[in-house]
Amino acid sequence: MAFDYRSVPSGIRTLIIITIAVWIANLLPWIGDTISTWCSLVPAQAFGHGQIWRCVTYLFLHDPHSPFHILFNMLTLWMFGVELEEMWGTKKFVLFYLASGAGCALFSLITIVSPLMWITPVIGASGAVIALLTVYALYFPRRQILLFFLVPVNVIVAVAIFGVISLYGSMRGMGNVSHLTHLGGIVIGVLYVKGFPFFTSILENAKDRAESIRESAARRKEEEERDYYGSVVDPILKKISEHGMESLTKEERQALAEASKRKKNLRPGGDDRILPFKHR
Repeated sequence: MAFDYRSVPSGIRTLIIITIAVWIANLLPWIGDTISTWCSLVPAQAFGHGQIWRCVTYLFLHDPHSPFHILFNMLTLWMFGVELEEMWGTKKFVLFYLASGAGCALFSLITIVSPLMWITPVIGASGAVIALLTVYALYFPRRQILLFFLVPVNVIVAVAIFGVISLYGSMRGMGNVSHLTHLGGIVIGVLYVKGFPFFTSILENAKDRAESIRESAARRKEEEERDYYGSVVDPILKKISEHGMESLTKEERQALAEASKRKKNLRPGGDDRILPFKHR
């Protein structure tokens, strides 16, 4: 059966298309240089000169001289992202992907240990992809994958191996791969799965408390209105019933008019009695 690209969720499909389009554009000499100059993550430019967009745009850049860089990232995004996007929905999935990339950029910033790292460009979606892989591993730790397409291991083991490699690489300064960005992806994935529910519960509890306070205030206002009608309006209505509107004094007519204004401000479900506001 032929592969149907329409079976890929729209979020992943859009991310892959944009990334490949940028990679192809990056192959063109003048355009590629411009894209790399303005879109790669250079900490000195992003954080020193306020070019914050680099914290996201660098995700879509990959080494134009090595198709394996983009191939590995997009293949991993597709393999482990499909189930997550179906679980979360497209909007949440794409936001997490972009936020993970920005989080990895910040992680790289706070772990800078040399002036050279401050001016070294970082490109690639590896950090965000590994964040997704980490979330996937924490959701489905016993799922098996082929590590480096050769060795079958549980996905949680694969993430642990990536973590060790990234930590060792960042300490040893191995090659031109941003191991700190990879390590940041693992940290973000763990924080999301383990920490996000905790903070969400705090926000939900705060929202519930605020709603409870609003409802209590509304109930108190209703009770005050009912007390007002009982002590001020009901005697006037009784007098009207027994002696007619002509029996009201000027003060009683003013009280009745005031009650009419207050009645309009009651929330739905409040006192809805009809008052004879028409003066004769």
